[in-house]
Amino acid sequence: MTATAQIEPQVFAEQSDGALLSVRNLNKRFGHVHACKDVGFDLRRGEILGIVGESGSGKTTLLRCMAGQVEPDSGEVLFNSRRYGQKDIFALSEQDR
Repeated sequence: MTATAQIEPQVFAEQSDGALLSVRNLNKRFGHVHACKDVGFDLRRGEILGIVGESGSGKTTLLRCMAGQVEPDSGEVLFNSRRYGQKDIFALSEQDR
């Protein structure tokens, strides 16, 4: 007999504008290289976002900032959940990200 792990999905709360994830004026530099410059978007329930670009254009840096793995130099990544409401992900503990 095999056991199957049951994972409950994170339940999201909607902001008044419907955004579950908001990136605002995100900037990240590595020395003189501006990996992300004034990036901003909202991701709403049911939307799918594709991040595309040339090699070295900042895709991985953006995703690492969104995941809380790299702290941006400025800007914010706002996540909206029932548990915490709208929070900048860097205000959450690493465990809660």
